[in-house]
Parts: sequence; C-alpha cells; structure tokens
Amino acid sequence: MDAEEQQQPAEITLSTCPGTTPCTPLSKNQLKKQRKHAEMIELRKVRRQKERERRKEKKAQAKALGLPTTVGPSRKELKRRQVSVSNQSAEDAVNVAIDLNYDDLMQERDIAKCVKQCLRIYTINRRSEQPLRLHFTGIKRDGHIHESFKKNDGWENWNVEYHFDRTHSDVFEKNKLVYLTCESDKVLEKPLAGHAYVIGGLVDHNHFKGLCHQRATTEGLSTARLPLSEHVDMKTRSVLSTFHVFELLTRVAAGQDWTQAILETIPQRKGAKAKEAKDIITPNDQEEPFEEQSKASIEDEDEDLKDQPTTES
Repeated sequence: MDAEEQQQPAEITLSTCPGTTPCTPLSKNQLKKQRKHAEMIELRKVRRQKERERRKEKKAQAKALGLPTTVGPSRKELKRRQVSVSNQSAEDAVNVAIDLNYDDLMQERDIAKCVKQCLRIYTINRRSEQPLRLHFTGIKRDGHIHESFKKNDGWENWNVEYHFDRTHSDVFEKNKLVYLTCESDKVLEKPLAGHAYVIGGLVDHNHFKGLCHQRATTEGLSTARLPLSEHVDMKTRSVLSTFHVFELLTRVAAGQDWTQAILETIPQRKGAKAKEAKDIITPNDQEEPFEEQSKASIEDEDEDLKDQPTTES
C-alpha cells in the first residue's frame, strides 16, 4: 500500500436525510436504536396478526355453540356513528380540541406518552354512543409529535380532524372556545353544541404548572374547570389524565349527570365517593377548587395505560 492510500480517511456512514444537505453521522447507539425500532414495528405487525386470528377462532367457536359472536356495537354501527358526527356542522356538534402545540417542551419519552393518550382518546370517542367532533390542533408538521404519530399504523385514517401548523385559535371562533384548566375560576356546567373545548396536550410532570391557563388567558380565551369537587370526594389528589377528562365530556354530553359520569370514569384507586345531595355544590355557591383539581394538561398516568387497547383504523 503506498503512502497516498494510507492517508485516505476511513469511510463514514451518514444518516439518511432528504435533500442534498449532508447529515450528521449516526453513532453506534443511534444505529442500535434504529434497528430496535424496526424490529419493534415488525413484531407489532406479527402480534396484531395473531390477535386477529385468535378473534376469528373465538368467533367461530361461539358460532358453533350458538352463542353471540359479537360483544358491544358492531364495526358497522361504530362506523355509522363516526360518519354521523363527521357530517354535523361545527355549530351542531360538541367540538373537543387536543392542543398539541407543546412540541418543544417535552422530552422524547413524554411525547410518546402524549401520542399514546391521543390514541386512547380516539378509541374512547370511536366507541362512544354519541361521539364528539375530535380535533388534534397545533401539530408541527414533521415535528416530534408528528413523527411519533407516524409510528402508529393507519393513524391517517382515524376519524380525527388533524390541524397542522394551526392552533385552536386558528380553527374556531374565539367566542366559541373554552380552554379547560384546573386554575380557572369558572365551573363547566355542560358541554354545549357549537362550542369547542380545549384540553392541553402537555406531559409536564408539573414542570410547567399553570402554563395552559397562562396561554389561554394571554390569548383572551374563556376558561373553565371540571366540577369534580362539587360532586365527589376523593381520598387522593384529583388530577386526571387527559383521556379521563375527554371521557367525562363524552359522557356528560350524552346525557349523564356529572356524579355518575365521574364515578364511572375515574380509577377506583382514587377512592371517589358521591357527595350526599345536601353537600352537592351548585355553580351559585361553589367552593374553592382543589389545588390539584382535574388538570387539562396531559398527565403521566402510566397505570391507566398499562392495558392500552389495540385500535382498529
């Protein structure tokens, strides 16, 4: 080997990037993460195929025994409900927007939890007797949250209105917006058709406490909190995850009273008990809200997400 060949630098593998701009070389750790992610995607596909085969087998067994082959509404009925709400105008529907304009404030693991809760919200709405008109707003195109959505097969086909680079203030009229925050002095009596209720999509671990309320008031938006302390007593702090807040809205919008909706939605470990009739507080004589009342920002509720269901697009 001559001296000229010896002086040539070793070849460096660059990461794949769009365009012609040179990319930063990937480290061994980054390459290892890429391989693990690819393996996880393939494993997920295999797992879902096995789940479909098991469901098909159980259905055949039930049919042979003369038992019902379906539990709950059929796929056709679920689709009909979704189409029905999609055909409603914004004035006739109860709109709920998950504010995802917090892309740069969360770490990678928190972004994954945020999107996982969005998946849970989609599932709740899809199976609701009266689905709400669901919006995901403030998504930065090709941002961290957008990239996390892309890891879920069929996410583009969810019956959700995605708003890229547009916030709730760009989508709805200002006088029709209500931002749900635990710091609000107003209590939400009932979700109303024609209005849009905003839930902050921020996994913050209390690092940015009050940020959602601050942003809402800065924009001059109306705010409200859920009437948890007015209807139930809890033995633990009354912070709820975002999908619990969303589920409460779906139940109350469908006609349930707040007490029943709260007891059927929040986890048993919170030890919620209905207040006696004489203790229920009305909006006219409401007490001071709990310091850590139902937070509109997305909270870290790992225990509630352990049994995350697989959704079907």
